[in-house]
Amino acid sequence: MGIIPSITSPALDIFVFSMFIAIVLSLLQKLLVNQEDAKRVKERMKALNEEMKSKRDTGEHAKIMESYMKENSTLMSMTMKPSLVSLALFLLVFIPALSYPYGDHAALLENGQGNVSLGAGYAVAYAAGKASFGGMDCELPCEKDIDGVLWEIRHETSGLPFTAQEEKIVFSRIIARLPFDLPLAGSSVSWVGWYILSLLMWLSILRKALKIHL
Repeated sequence: MGIIPSITSPALDIFVFSMFIAIVLSLLQKLLVNQEDAKRVKERMKALNEEMKSKRDTGEHAKIMESYMKENSTLMSMTMKPSLVSLALFLLVFIPALSYPYGDHAALLENGQGNVSLGAGYAVAYAAGKASFGGMDCELPCEKDIDGVLWEIRHETSGLPFTAQEEKIVFSRIIARLPFDLPLAGSSVSWVGWYILSLLMWLSILRKALKIHL
């Protein structure tokens, strides 16, 4: 089960949930910031930037730069309140809501053995770069379909230097496959990547629709 009960596709579930998040964040920007003031400040900064370029080698450059920094400070102060509220919502509501149904699962290893719950419980064995579980095995990292769900599986270690390292096999649910490769991620996208792509798209649409200048 995902976030929205009537939607069974994880990709669509996250896509629609991202729309609701984008609406909330856009309304916060719209209501907590005077958009006319924000528009004025941005236009003033753009004009000052052009003026700095044209007067780079004159004595007026430093004065124009000072004015530009003052306007930039004003703009930053405008963003402070909605940014703090948005951050709180992300940490306390949005991220937990998504990570609960779609977050990573891990088998903590002890002597190369561990267990993981992926709806059902699986015993996991790891040795020489290969993992075995549920009658399957693969050389890590790899992708496997387990009970109709596609997972990316990898080996990780964590811990402070000069201390015992925690060893685990991590199962990350693949939500979507893109028709292109993302830097450092490839074409297979987890809930985090799909959520970010979906949210950015919705925010772009809503900013134009609601005439948000900040």
